[in-house]
Amino acid sequence: MFSTSSCEDVVDVNLEQGEPRLVVDAEILWLSGATGENQTIYLSRLTDYYNTEVTRVSGATVTIKNENNKIFYFTETETPGSYTCTNFDPEIGGNYTLNVIVDGEVYTATESLIASPEVTRIEQYEDGGFLGEDKEVRFYYNDPEEETNFYLADFQSDVLNFLEYDLSSDDFFNGNEMYQNFSHEDLEPGSEIDITFRAISEQFHDYMELILESAVANPFGTPPANIRGNLVNETNPENFAFGYFRLSQGIRFRYTIQ
Repeated sequence: MFSTSSCEDVVDVNLEQGEPRLVVDAEILWLSGATGENQTIYLSRLTDYYNTEVTRVSGATVTIKNENNKIFYFTETETPGSYTCTNFDPEIGGNYTLNVIVDGEVYTATESLIASPEVTRIEQYEDGGFLGEDKEVRFYYNDPEEETNFYLADFQSDVLNFLEYDLSSDDFFNGNEMYQNFSHEDLEPGSEIDITFRAISEQFHDYMELILESAVANPFGTPPANIRGNLVNETNPENFAFGYFRLSQGIRFRYTIQ
């Protein structure tokens, strides 16, 4: 009688510890039907690969200034690293400058608030997915003429572990009806999908494209270069921050699969 046996060795991969760089999650989203007065910005630190806990940044000074030099102050809440403003004044096309002071260093970024088209209709299909066998939801909107536009939608559902993002632009569709879609093999009648849709700048579109590409890259391949956003460290440029300051008019709605 012959027998074979095998054993498994646990291999610890020694990864270089990343620098504790600041991460700024600063999306100003003026949702349809809301005043846009309540906005939140999140600050954290870059963590090591194996660290599952987020390092929040407390004690920062966070403000946004509009083109008329009006300053909106963001106050830290009971949740560390979460800073809110209750009197923000959104204006389509207005220019805004973010200012974050952490540990004596000043980080800034400037963007304008971008208008988003209205969602005109929502339709459900039964032939979505790679094999044409999944339920699919599409929402439609009319792209403005004579300008270049970029869009971002995110989808949240019980069938997903994380948000799913969909980027698009009006290349080849300028001035026409466009749509964005979501499908999943586990969608069934009664499944709910929360959708947030907004127009974005070309620069943020390109930034998100790199982020999404790196997220699905081979983790054992050559690591991608650090993806830098629009934040600038005015005090010490070499100690740059990650993240992107962006402002959009947006639409958020829920769809229930039929």
